[in-house]
Amino acid sequence: MTATGPLASAGYGATPRSERKLAPDLARGVMLLLIAMAYAGVYAGVAFGGRLPDGTSAPDTVARFVVMLVLDNRAFPMFAILYGYGLAWMVARRRQAGVSDAETRGLLRRRSLWLLAFGAVHAFLVFPGEILASYGLAGLVLGGLLFRSDRAVTRTIAVLVPCYVVTVTLAMVSLAAAPDIAAVAMPGYSTAADWAARAVAVPFNPIFVAVAFPLLLLVVLGFRAGRLGLLDDPARHRPLLVRIAAGGIATSLLGALPAALIEVDALRPDVVSTGALLALQVLTGVLGGAGYAAAFGLLALRLDERRGPITRAVAAVGQRSLTFYLVNSVLVAVVLHHDLLGLGERVDSLGALAVALAVWLGALAVAAWMDRTGRPGPVDALLRRLAYRR
Repeated sequence: MTATGPLASAGYGATPRSERKLAPDLARGVMLLLIAMAYAGVYAGVAFGGRLPDGTSAPDTVARFVVMLVLDNRAFPMFAILYGYGLAWMVARRRQAGVSDAETRGLLRRRSLWLLAFGAVHAFLVFPGEILASYGLAGLVLGGLLFRSDRAVTRTIAVLVPCYVVTVTLAMVSLAAAPDIAAVAMPGYSTAADWAARAVAVPFNPIFVAVAFPLLLLVVLGFRAGRLGLLDDPARHRPLLVRIAAGGIATSLLGALPAALIEVDALRPDVVSTGALLALQVLTGVLGGAGYAAAFGLLALRLDERRGPITRAVAAVGQRSLTFYLVNSVLVAVVLHHDLLGLGERVDSLGALAVALAVWLGALAVAAWMDRTGRPGPVDALLRRLAYRR
């Protein structure tokens, strides 16, 4: 297997274009836009768990309300589910090819360690709250489940659900009790204290994400969905996908509504109630992420046979998700960070979202060119060479 020629790159391995499924690539491509938007809001001074300041304009208030309702802790869960889905698919594919489990375990371990390394560099130089290192940690902790039975995977889900109800609630109550933590400015680049803060985030952030947000649960749900092949054959699983999409998204919206009202200062509950409602927003994001993934599976059914240029471009971004995740993050930081071009200090949430959209549209154009010329994502290809040792 090589990474050259007309191969589309993915976060979990090189796959010939003829074997790729539209739904996961389409979902990843759109989710990269939503993740860029979530990152952009931080540079504009809007952090999860905070409240909009007095005097915020009506358009900015509406934008933040919508982001809290449909984006915050919804894009990340879907991406984590797709990550687990991709790992399960990779293991199944290698087993079908006759590769030993021992060799595949080694591949997963190397891949996870390299994701940790990539994430550490990204956290230190660009965005301390990044997610690659968290995925690497999840791969190391959970990779063994991919060689266990479906029953073991289901039992793990049953154990993780109540654990995360407790840990997420405790984390969100702590956040509500210390709101200044949520509003801490992005570390800069100009002082030793800035670089110290960035260094501290490198080992701390993956552990924090794994405890305060349902990362491990999401990845294991991805394992289960990958074994079922929900997005590989959405036509076969259409009734289940419809139920997941409708129920998951509806529950997600209802669960996020109280936190969105708190965000725009329409509700003022006490600290414990605020933390509990923030936890509800985070926990229902699990269902929201699953609902979004299912919705993209259903959308792929309509688009698969008549892929227009926009569909192909979005899928091309998703095929090169690692590369464009990093590119989008770097460009958003360059434009918005207060120590760089500094636009984040002069725009509101709506302006930051516009910057993220512009960056993503640029990524679409570049990805479409790479797709036409058969070029893999360079960072995706690098990860494959390092993980596969070739």
